[in-house]
Amino acid sequence: MIRSLLVALAVLTALTLGFLAWPRIVQAEENVSFGIKPAKAHDGNSNPPSYFTHTLSPGELMIDEALVTNRGDAPVTLKLYAADATTAINGGTGFANDGEEKNGVAPWLSLPMKQLSLQPHETKTVPFLVTVPSNASPGQHTAGLVLEAVASSAVPASGNAGAGFTVNVVRRAGVAVLIDVPGYHVAGLEITGVCLRQQNKKQGATFEVAVRNTGNVFVRGQGSLVIRDRKGTHLASIPINMDTVLAGDATYFQVVHPVLLDDGSYLLSAALEYAEGKTAVLEGKELNLNHGEPEVGCEPGESKTPEPGLAPDITTLTPAQEESDPPVGQYAIYGALPALLVVVLLAVILVRRLRSRRLDHR
Repeated sequence: MIRSLLVALAVLTALTLGFLAWPRIVQAEENVSFGIKPAKAHDGNSNPPSYFTHTLSPGELMIDEALVTNRGDAPVTLKLYAADATTAINGGTGFANDGEEKNGVAPWLSLPMKQLSLQPHETKTVPFLVTVPSNASPGQHTAGLVLEAVASSAVPASGNAGAGFTVNVVRRAGVAVLIDVPGYHVAGLEITGVCLRQQNKKQGATFEVAVRNTGNVFVRGQGSLVIRDRKGTHLASIPINMDTVLAGDATYFQVVHPVLLDDGSYLLSAALEYAEGKTAVLEGKELNLNHGEPEVGCEPGESKTPEPGLAPDITTLTPAQEESDPPVGQYAIYGALPALLVVVLLAVILVRRLRSRRLDHR
């Protein structure tokens, strides 16, 4: 008994020490607000653009400037770095983490500092150098200048200083730097997949349309996702508005529509128009539902939460029942019936002739 009590006490002590030693997650201060944007206008425009854009040849370099602003009421220390650009879910430009390689364009940008401090509502001008490699390919290459708040204190997640853990919220702001290298430019887009992510009675069905930019310039577009049953009956058409997909990159678009799909078989098709008259199409992607869930779902990935709002009126889609194919034996019966009738008819004719001959002999 004493040994059991000692073992239990040792386990309890280990668990307590382990909990106390659990890594604390730090939350950034709530009043932190900052931004970064181009400092000057180009090409005769009166106002600076929302992002940097330069046409530079291989081996060429130039210096530009960014404005960094602390919009908050407290001093802030910011980490500053160049990052590869990526296409966000549902389109638009996002940025990789510091040191994370995506498209290899971040090294084209050089900054004179890695960190800066700003007083409340203070703005500073930060110069940076753009150097295009001598072997750069024609087309659009995109990176970004990113600010990241350096946390100064740990804030409990519940707002209570006695809370057992805190939460780390990394605050970032970035601005895109698009470098257009002269030469052959081509726009291309491929729809690589379409699937049903989930469905429920509050929001309806969430579909995902996966795309890949096969060209060397960014593209935008619009189109639709069409749902049909296996007989080709049109059940629904869902509009798609495609935001920017960066050159050579891939992403997917989540489309929420107030429908619920009954169990059965469906065919999903998607079409997107882009770049002044070009169209990308994916036809007849099979979707089978069983107990409200797709037999083959979407690839694992992030799911975007739909915007809050009023619950839509949900429409239930029911596919036409598929006719089952008759078995091979049934085909054999269908084929044997005409032959059997012919045999019976010939037998009747033969019997009648035999009777007629017998009557003639009499």
